Amino acid sequence: MTKVEIIATGSELLKGAVENTTTPFLVSQVMSWGYEIIRLNTVRDNLEEIKGAICDALTRAELIIVTGGLGPTPDDVTRDAIAESIQMPLEFRSEIWEEIQSFFKKRGRETPPSNINQAYLPYGALAVPNALGTAAGIIVTHNSKIIVALPGPPEELRQMFLNEVKPFLLRNFPPQITYLTRCFKVCGIGETVVLQRLKDVLAEARNTSAKFSYLPRGGEVHIVLQVAADEPQVFSELETKIRLALGEDLYGIDEETLPGKVGELLRSINFTLGVAESCTGGLILNYLTNIPGSSDYLRGGIVAYHNEIKERQLGVKPETLAEFSEVSSNTAMEMAAGVRRALGADIGLATTGFAGPAGGLPDAPVGTVYVGLSTPRETLFSKLFYPGLGRITIKSMAAKAALDLLRRYLIRLEG
Repeated sequence: MTKVEIIATGSELLKGAVENTTTPFLVSQVMSWGYEIIRLNTVRDNLEEIKGAICDALTRAELIIVTGGLGPTPDDVTRDAIAESIQMPLEFRSEIWEEIQSFFKKRGRETPPSNINQAYLPYGALAVPNALGTAAGIIVTHNSKIIVALPGPPEELRQMFLNEVKPFLLRNFPPQITYLTRCFKVCGIGETVVLQRLKDVLAEARNTSAKFSYLPRGGEVHIVLQVAADEPQVFSELETKIRLALGEDLYGIDEETLPGKVGELLRSINFTLGVAESCTGGLILNYLTNIPGSSDYLRGGIVAYHNEIKERQLGVKPETLAEFSEVSSNTAMEMAAGVRRALGADIGLATTGFAGPAGGLPDAPVGTVYVGLSTPRETLFSKLFYPGLGRITIKSMAAKAALDLLRRYLIRLEG
């Protein structure tokens, strides 16, 4: 069984500013061929860290897939990291430079000088065409192992992988068994609860070809089911049982995302949304606006980081802040009601909390987050607590938890 390691590069992924949708896509693809995922890794845009991750992966994996870092800017260092990992120099490829210049010429633009960086590949590497952008992919064979580098933008990556890289890999690592694969995504419960929910399903699957993988992903758990392709009935039955066992905690399948599911629900009941954020600093809005067509239901948002903005823009009462503090259920609910009114939305969603490392109160220590949700009929809140986690992680998990609270509320409205 071909052992695979996937390395996602990008400081924005670690900060939670961008949702990583490419790694789940790649996992689903390679696992369906019977390949074994032995590690998923995310590293910053740092040459030494990417190089270290690649060198480490070469000690145990036969196929290493690296995503991101192929752009023209100084922090796009994946090409350099691969070259240093295999101890080969970068070489200028005139044919790639001509393709880059043609790309800009067709769009009536001058080629930026910095894009010449994209014409350099590790010596002897195979260049993978990019039909949607200027970043050529890279395939390197090193000591009978293969390193594949793909561009970060999801559409570029998917197109390149399916049309160019997939045929190459299947020729070099022919699958011994083809699998049917499904990825189930849950939010709001941890891996231990997931295992408890699925214990009966796992017991029933012992005498089949079924395999289960669990991928915790910052406030979410992804469960990957694999069943040999010659057992479609087993696959169908297990899928049905998993869906039933996970219930409302299951928000998506395969490439579906939490913000995308929220958007689907808002669109289906013809509701609009306004968002007020304090501790999450606009991250919820970022997640929502990453979905094409989100203007159909998203009215906008207010980042009310300072208490003065909470009062002036959202109508939070001074006495509420004085009596209960800015991190409280009362403030979260008033923020949610305020943004709903201010933006003329059907639903208001709000977050306020202490992301640390400083701050906190005796009854609301660092890691405490309140989510408020308001409609014309009712206003409610949820209290979250993330002890011992870093500021960036708290922001990301709180933003996802707020979206999940909204998702669950919309499911009940739709029903």
